[in-house]
Amino acid sequence: MLEKSFNYIYEKAKQADKVVIVGAGKRGRKLMSDLQKSNAIYLEAFFDNNETIVGTIIEGVKIVKPYKIDGICIYIIAVDAREHRKAFLDQLQELGIEKENIVIYYYNRDYDYLSSLKKENYKEEIQDMYYEKFGKRINWQNPITYNEKINWEKLNIRDEKRTRLVDKYLVKTWVKEQIGEKYLTKLYGVWDNADEIDFDTLPNQFVLKLNNGSGRNIIVKDKREMNQDEICRQLEEWKGNNFAFASLELQYKDIVPKIICEEYLDGVAESVYDYNIYCFHGEPVYIWCIKGSHRPGCQASFYNKDWEMQPFSYGYPQDPIPAPKPEKLEEMLALSRILCKEFRHVRVDWYNLPDGRVLFGEMTFSTWSGLMHFEPEEYDFIFGKLI
Repeated sequence: MLEKSFNYIYEKAKQADKVVIVGAGKRGRKLMSDLQKSNAIYLEAFFDNNETIVGTIIEGVKIVKPYKIDGICIYIIAVDAREHRKAFLDQLQELGIEKENIVIYYYNRDYDYLSSLKKENYKEEIQDMYYEKFGKRINWQNPITYNEKINWEKLNIRDEKRTRLVDKYLVKTWVKEQIGEKYLTKLYGVWDNADEIDFDTLPNQFVLKLNNGSGRNIIVKDKREMNQDEICRQLEEWKGNNFAFASLELQYKDIVPKIICEEYLDGVAESVYDYNIYCFHGEPVYIWCIKGSHRPGCQASFYNKDWEMQPFSYGYPQDPIPAPKPEKLEEMLALSRILCKEFRHVRVDWYNLPDGRVLFGEMTFSTWSGLMHFEPEEYDFIFGKLI
């Protein structure tokens, strides 16, 4: 008895002799339309308690009050309001319908949905997300591809050290201990809450970010033009959302959220490449060279350690223009060896700035959450073997 997305519903419905949609509203009718595109699905009825529509017919399917149907039947609850989903669920179980035959169709896999999942349902939900992306299921007993293994690790590796290293604040201390403070961006402050920030003490340009996820950055290029109230509102909103429940990257789950302020690296997004180094068993193997700093529309190419462009891409479209070899490539590789030595796989990110500095970006254990295609697909297997 789980809340599930359409692909799971479709597979479940094909195995049943009869299918009932519980709820004849907008969501239920859309589900009927989607299911009826397959001749393999037989829709027995709509269930609804609304007296004004009970007894009517929607495209040949009758609307009736709920009852227990003989034979192998799946009952799909398809209503928007959470309280109505709960009421229907209770009603079906009171009718003696077994819980394994009831599925709640949750159309949007949003934060509220994922954060409300029970731990015992994480595996099935990750399986659903993977199936929707790749059209096949994870081999949990013997994962082979890179994406399979990343998703296996998301579920099975709960390492306190991983949580520390994906925390954008705590990782700074660890990097300082391992390779030195000079490889870190300047830190102007750290706070528990946005209303603690004293903006008057900050320089004219800076970056505010959350320590507990990805893409939670606010760039201020001119403090005189910023909207302080809006900045604080956005920071507090991010702080209240646990990044683990974006796609069940559970290493983020136990991060204590903090707001940090760092130096603004002028022109990085516009003119400086990101060098994301894929490391396996203590050794850098590929450099993912990203033009556009992970912004929409950016391109990226992979290079080996001899700076030879590789014939594959992952997630971003391949940048057809060869990138210049970074001046400090060997230094970035040597530093990555130090930071990756304890892990069978981790991605270590760097900037090589025009002023000659090499700066640490972040540590990443589940790139794309294991939910992006390699092009060509064979490299999913090649990267999997590297793990």
